[in-house]
Amino acid sequence: MYGREDYVPGWGHSAWEDWVDAAARAGVRNLALTHHEPRRSDRELDTLDYRLRHIVQSGQLNVYAAREGMHFAPSGPIPFTRFGSDWLLLFLEEIARYRDVNAVLDRILAKAREITHADAGTIFLVEGNDLVFAYTHNDSLFPVDNSYKYAYATARMPMLKHSIAGYAALAKDSLNLADVRRLPPGAPYSFNSSFDERTGYRTVSMLTLPFFDKMGHVSGILQLINSMDPRTGKPCPFTASMEFNARLLAREVSSALEHSALERKSIYGILRMAAIHDPFETGPHAERVGAVAAELYQNWAEKREETPDRDRIRYEKNRIRLAAMLHDIGKVGISDLILKKPGKLTDEEFAVMRGHAEIGASILAEDASDISGLSQDIALHHHQKWNGRGYPAVDGKELSGEAIPLGARIVAIADVFDALVSPRCYKKSWSFTEALALLSREAGEHFDPHLVQCMAEIRDLLPLIYERFPDMPPGEGGEGAPT
Repeated sequence: MYGREDYVPGWGHSAWEDWVDAAARAGVRNLALTHHEPRRSDRELDTLDYRLRHIVQSGQLNVYAAREGMHFAPSGPIPFTRFGSDWLLLFLEEIARYRDVNAVLDRILAKAREITHADAGTIFLVEGNDLVFAYTHNDSLFPVDNSYKYAYATARMPMLKHSIAGYAALAKDSLNLADVRRLPPGAPYSFNSSFDERTGYRTVSMLTLPFFDKMGHVSGILQLINSMDPRTGKPCPFTASMEFNARLLAREVSSALEHSALERKSIYGILRMAAIHDPFETGPHAERVGAVAAELYQNWAEKREETPDRDRIRYEKNRIRLAAMLHDIGKVGISDLILKKPGKLTDEEFAVMRGHAEIGASILAEDASDISGLSQDIALHHHQKWNGRGYPAVDGKELSGEAIPLGARIVAIADVFDALVSPRCYKKSWSFTEALALLSREAGEHFDPHLVQCMAEIRDLLPLIYERFPDMPPGEGGEGAPT
């Protein structure tokens, strides 16, 4: 906890020199010291570690300052050898599991806050000349497990040098500010206090880092706020070591986002094929169904378990969002004469239309990704009904109740809801209240009653999703992915 130079008698704990002496007397070969005084900076600990590793008593004692991620393993004549931390490698292996951009942003921001003890943080993405608010955490204002509610924000700000984030983006450099209200004299940027004034939050220290695409262009900004002193619980400056580790993480952000974008691009390529035949099977429609399905699943999963496994829920939510977007891909195999018929379908035409579920499942069977089975279930069964009167038949019998795969039950609700609240050439859009009321009336008949209740409980999220993914006229991106 202390050294002899700063130890205060009666405070308890001990000085590290005492342990070195005791270890030498006992014939210890390797000593790792833990429980360091929490006010020591990383630089002070690095200095201590340097001193420790140069202490050799009786030709046998090796001393180290223990740190998170340190490993020891047998090696030659000295029983143990120190290896560096592999936190970044382990983290990259973790986020490689996620294909949805929201899940990737959430995990990156959570790790950045963990390694810097940041109370809050935001990731901005560059779109044209703007910085777009993409994901946020703030432990003082809302629990991190509720941060997903802010994933559909559409706020943006111009990328100008007078803002801290804008300056970091344009200068392509990081800013490590100990106190945003005491900026360096002559700084070309200033702190915008409007958020603090509106919420009662108090921003003190701030670390702002750009991240870059493969061409060296700034693709976004990682902004971390208030590194919290573990002893006092008060904001303190971000250390040089924290900044270094955050830089390592920021360097990997773009590649993770590019991987996620490639996944989304492949999905949109498939959706564009469907949109050629069905004018309503657009990118925004698929995004809305995917987003509603994902949030509906999270609410259902968290209510189902007394102690929710949030890592598993987050991973499944990521899979359901993407799989749900492909629910109607089978319409590529249906004739335009049926898909674009302005009037009511005949019984024969409706029988052909029903075939899109099986066509979609057969198309998705060729997918080798981790969502293949889930996407097939959703495409095949999202027209099943809770009462067993849906389609298609399986072994000569329609599915009912919980025999219908969960993903399909969820997408049945999300798809019908979107059809109701979206305007069509043959009808006006329903209000969210009217659509939720219909779902409630059909609970136990068409829809899983428990999921209908969960849908009502995410009512406040629905306008945010529809604001984030609005319908666009043909020729203005209606069939493409939002950038």
